[in-house]
Amino acid sequence: MKPYEDLSLVAPRLSRRGFVHRVALASTALSGVIPASAVVGGGVGRVRFGLIADIHPDVLPDGLARVQAFVKTMTEAKVDFILQLGDFVWPKPSNQPFLEAWNAFPGPRYHVLGNHDMDDGYTREQTVAFVGMSGMHYTFPAGPALGIVLDGNEPGGKRTGYRRFVGAAQLAWLEKELAGATKPCLLFIHQPFDAENDDAVENAAEVRAVVERAEKQRPGSVLAVFSGHLHLDYARVVNGIRYFEINSAAYWWLNNPAARREVYPSEVHKAYRWASSVAPYRDPLWAIVTLDLDRGELVIEGKRSEWIGPDPWARGETTDRPRESLHPWVSGHRVPLAR
Repeated sequence: MKPYEDLSLVAPRLSRRGFVHRVALASTALSGVIPASAVVGGGVGRVRFGLIADIHPDVLPDGLARVQAFVKTMTEAKVDFILQLGDFVWPKPSNQPFLEAWNAFPGPRYHVLGNHDMDDGYTREQTVAFVGMSGMHYTFPAGPALGIVLDGNEPGGKRTGYRRFVGAAQLAWLEKELAGATKPCLLFIHQPFDAENDDAVENAAEVRAVVERAEKQRPGSVLAVFSGHLHLDYARVVNGIRYFEINSAAYWWLNNPAARREVYPSEVHKAYRWASSVAPYRDPLWAIVTLDLDRGELVIEGKRSEWIGPDPWARGETTDRPRESLHPWVSGHRVPLAR
């Protein structure tokens, strides 16, 4: 595999329970042909940051080791900040060592709320307080860019189960932040909104409309959207907005009960009741993202691993997710922002 992939070779469409999602994959849009002079804030500066998603330390026995490896690597790489894309930790006292390992990074650390961060009856407020977030949605300085964190777990919508919704007040806030930003923006959310399917934000079209309107009014306002949640690896452009799905740091959840099996010692499975329900990655996955407005490019350096035990298909997994997006790595990309 090449260290970087041109975004004209983005992963194919996703589907869920028969849903077929169509997007135009024009190479010019994927290349992001935005003149440097049009980038909000003048297109000057560079920032480098680490991204990790869906660690789920309460599912596998090595969650602490995974976050420690991430923090060690990001510290040695001297990135400007780190950010986790949700499904990070349950806010219970026994998870304090995991949080302390994250907080060992000697720079800014940011969090996104994931749907599983409120498992076992915990609330968003409890999770926000436990990890030290400034709010459920917020902005932060990201060098030459403005970081915007969204919360896809708000009340609303018609679906049952986990909340997957961005409410009207947050949408109004997002529109205001995008309109008033003096720098180009990077958006971060747990549940993706680049498609309409059972796993995406339920009102994804509304969120996209806000983002697309801002980009149309001021080209260069929105440089990229990063999400987790799906435990997949892909990149795509929808109506001129670049979307990057960051793979889970830990595993693929097996939809077919017949595909589940024990791959760890028996005592591990006794302690972690969900461990047999996943196909784990041997090493933690993450990405280092470099936004360089001086050079006019966005670079994603992804990490690669392998399955522990048989891959999902050898186990007999049944899923409509494409193999080219379901694998134990995060792809690399080099995306020109200007010509």
